[in-house]
Amino acid sequence: MNILLAAEESAGVQTLKSLSKSSHNLKAVLTNTASPEKGAPVAALSKKLGYTIMPATLVKESGFAGWIAENDIDLLLNIHSLFVICTEVIESLKMGAYNLHPGPLPSYTGLNAPSWAVYNQEPQHGVTLHKIVDKIDAGTIIDEALFPITSTDTGLSVSMKCVKHGIPLIEKFLDKIEKGESIAGKEQDFSRRKYYRANQIPHNGKIDWNSSASRIDAFVRACNYAPFQSPWGYPYTLLDGEKISILKIGITDQLCNRHPGTVGETIDGAASIATADNWVTANRCMVNGVHVDACSKLSPGDLLT
Repeated sequence: MNILLAAEESAGVQTLKSLSKSSHNLKAVLTNTASPEKGAPVAALSKKLGYTIMPATLVKESGFAGWIAENDIDLLLNIHSLFVICTEVIESLKMGAYNLHPGPLPSYTGLNAPSWAVYNQEPQHGVTLHKIVDKIDAGTIIDEALFPITSTDTGLSVSMKCVKHGIPLIEKFLDKIEKGESIAGKEQDFSRRKYYRANQIPHNGKIDWNSSASRIDAFVRACNYAPFQSPWGYPYTLLDGEKISILKIGITDQLCNRHPGTVGETIDGAASIATADNWVTANRCMVNGVHVDACSKLSPGDLLT
């Protein structure tokens, strides 16, 4: 079977490794063609394994359908590549195009699903393999896997869980095709569809101290992709107009009796901050791109807005 892979990030790397060990014929890899030093891990591995590398943007061009037909491509796998595939390219594939989406469909359609799941304090999340159609994340669901989310999970850790549970879905899918088994899948219930836009971030990235401690903690964890760049950036607050990013917080069992956003006394070396219910603590923050000790920036009585 001739496969075309459009892939980025860790999920793309893991899928590429899996395909390289299979009997399938990977004709080419569509990915970020920048130098590996600038964040092109899929391109670097493809080069090492000897695969043809092509620009990921080709899927947007109707003329690329001709190349697909000439090379007798059966299907395309889209793994964390964000370019919308044009109709002509989809129709030129013998068996269609399939996307590995880092969220359960249709309730987590769109971008940054792992972060939204953490922020929404979901007890579980999932990853979905679905057929690609003209409408984003709306195709037939081929397979899915669900897993629990803990109170310590971050946007990054949930993303990695999606990769862990997603790769077996792809392997199972390709194995079914090889055996001639049905891959019809199931239609989505669009009454439950929730779409998250690329530029959609809770409170525009600003911490709302009037929220509960657990809600604020969930927001900070949802933004946490350390050591990688977060799609939401660092959650921030303001002190006398100065922007201060909060990197991590802890929730105490002490109830607040101060106005939300008020900096309290130091607790175990960390600055305490009032919320709508419990005090939270912050050890580290960032100011003008520099990581600093929170207590060196936040003093008792300060009011964060």
